[in-house]
Amino acid sequence: MQKTSRTTKVKNKNYLKDLFLNKKSWLILTLVVFFIFSIWVWTFISIKNDVINIGGSASADLVLQKLINEYQKQTNKKFNYSSTGSGAGARNVINETYSIGFISKSQTDLSIPFEIRDVFNNPKTKDDLEEFIKINKDNKKEIFTKLQNNKTYHYTSFAKDSIVFVYNIKNTGLTDNQIEQIKFNVSNNMISKQSQKALHKIYTNNNQSDLISWKEFYKLLTNKDENNISDKVKVRTYSTNSGSGTRSSFEELSGLKKENKKIGQAVNEYNSNGAIFTQLNVSDGSFGFVSMQYAQDLKKFPNLRSVIIKQDNQEWNLNKSDDNLLTYPLSRPFVALYKLTDNQKLNNEILDFVYWFSCSNDKKVQEIYDHLGLIRSYLSFKSIKTNYFNQLDNKNIIKNEWV
Repeated sequence: MQKTSRTTKVKNKNYLKDLFLNKKSWLILTLVVFFIFSIWVWTFISIKNDVINIGGSASADLVLQKLINEYQKQTNKKFNYSSTGSGAGARNVINETYSIGFISKSQTDLSIPFEIRDVFNNPKTKDDLEEFIKINKDNKKEIFTKLQNNKTYHYTSFAKDSIVFVYNIKNTGLTDNQIEQIKFNVSNNMISKQSQKALHKIYTNNNQSDLISWKEFYKLLTNKDENNISDKVKVRTYSTNSGSGTRSSFEELSGLKKENKKIGQAVNEYNSNGAIFTQLNVSDGSFGFVSMQYAQDLKKFPNLRSVIIKQDNQEWNLNKSDDNLLTYPLSRPFVALYKLTDNQKLNNEILDFVYWFSCSNDKKVQEIYDHLGLIRSYLSFKSIKTNYFNQLDNKNIIKNEWV
């Protein structure tokens, strides 16, 4: 009798176990099916509503959201921007998830997939901006057709963004005069060796116990040992995630990449400049790097300061003024990547949008760039534009008003 009872209990136990496993399997299967169905519905709705999916660099998110909103007002064309990082921006152009991918690094950076990078490394491949600047009222269709005849990957470098080093002075003991001494000397888009040494000291730590105080950090930067600066408040560093254009630029200009050093595990990582700026504002003694777009309003935050940048005899001090951003030396490009195919309708929609935000004279576009502290790349192509129209003059072709 006892044996039968025991056997029954074992059977019941196995039955319950199998039932649980089956329910768990069904739950997982249901979630997978739901996920696939959600993607299908999202894709279907996007296609049905004529939404063009674009995305990539988290640094470019702010300017693209503003540009998309303005473009939609003017044309009723709908674009959906996903902030997935520069690496994903390039990969998703290859797998056709995005019609346009955005990166905040060079289009030939080694982190860009070789399928795209190899095309752009070809000396015959030119920035589409060189064609866009030639557009006037009469030749837009002709130039678009010329670009579409080259059915491969294209790129347009449309803006220059700058990297700003921001820190929180709360409880550090720093005086106004000492803040004026916190500066990085720069040459050829690289920070000086002394400043690099200080940055490496705070960005390569793997343990919280290895963090240095603001007193020590200030001494590394200035060679001055100041007793009023806190030896208790630590320099807590912040960075964007691996793969982001902002981080890639930081690793380059700080010398970390050249010396084959890695950002340490003690560094706080976030997936966007906005999140980092928020953390810097609330964390005493914090230090990080953000896009110029987020540092524009620095003076509104009483505890935040930016590192002064010095090159030759010129200084850029965002704590006081942002009047000379055109020449700010620590910069990286914003680049649009796209593939032109046999789909002429999509090609035209891509080219119309990219031309509009990169090269048009639309006042709203310029206001967006100005507000965010971005420099439009076409300004550096003015000589090409002048030469082009000089050639037209020589052929007695009348110039029309620029679109």
